[in-house]
Parts: sequence; structure tokens; C-alpha cells
Amino acid sequence: MTRTKPAEQRRAELLEAARALFLAKGVAATSLDDITQRAGVSKGLFYLYFASKEDLVLALQEQFSGEVAARMATAAAVQAKVGQTDWSARLDACVRAGFECYRELHDLHEVLFHHAHPVRSDPPLATLVIRDLLAAGVAAGALDLSDPESTAVLCYASMHAFDLRGHGGPDDARLIRAAQQLVRRAAGLP
Repeated sequence: MTRTKPAEQRRAELLEAARALFLAKGVAATSLDDITQRAGVSKGLFYLYFASKEDLVLALQEQFSGEVAARMATAAAVQAKVGQTDWSARLDACVRAGFECYRELHDLHEVLFHHAHPVRSDPPLATLVIRDLLAAGVAAGALDLSDPESTAVLCYASMHAFDLRGHGGPDDARLIRAAQQLVRRAAGLP
């Protein structure tokens, strides 16, 4: 009787093994042998899921972006579900969730986006969350901006200041307030 795991589980195990090793050793110092050994699979099985180590890095970048986007979308949705009609509160919650996620996953972000070569050219998923939130606010007549997509790109770009840990600058509370104010103003709110 063979013991096989579902493909999604095997792929998740490979991603988790690579994530842990990249955090511990860095991307360049981690070999495919390290990853497959930690995941308990053969190299042949690795290649069923990923074309290369770079492909695996891209998948981890996508997973990271998905996690940030999901937290931001959830935070904004929670505000809407509790009957919050104040779009400032929704935008603020979205920004705070992005900040908290970046802080929590700082080391992973550093490894995946600053020390790894492949980077997806697709728009970051968090940008799409912000775009959709802004577009919903415009459709509801609550926000005053003409281009939710471009505004979302600018707002997301400003959120990269959250990745400045250890580089001086304002403390976290000031940085969050400034980012929230910037996003609200970009959306046409006071």
C-alpha cells in the first residue's frame, strides 16, 4: 500500500521547508538538497511542483503577498460588517493591518524581496485590495478620487515605509498615523 500525500499538501510542505531554511540560512545559501531533505521528498518530486529554486521563491513571494492582502481585506471587511459606514475607519484598518503584517513578517519580507533575485512583475495583491476598497468607496459616493487603481499603487508604495525597521525615522505609532492620513487624503477624505 503506497502512502502518498495530496499534491496541495506536498507543495505546502515544500514551501514551508524553503521558508524556514531561507529564514535560517538565506536564499543563496539554501540548496535544493536542503529543501528536499527538510520536506522529506526527492528532487524528482520537487520538480513536479516547481521548475526551479527561483520558481519556488516566486511562489513564496506570491504566498507572502497573498497573506498581506488577505489581512488587509479582512480588516476592512470587519469594519464594514460591524456596520461601520465611516470609510476613514475602513481605510485606517486596512493600513494598520498592512503595517502589522509587515512588522510580523519583516524577516521573511527581507529574505524574499531584498535577498532573492526573482520578483514577480504582477501588481502586488495588496494593491488590488486597496484599489477595490477605494473603488467601492467611490461607488458608494463616500470617496472622491478619479483613479482608484493609480491611487492604490501610490498608497501601497507609501506602505513600504513599514519595512524600514532599524533604519531610524518615526516610531511605529507616528508611522501608522501618517500612512493612514496619507491614504485618507488620497481618497479625498479629511
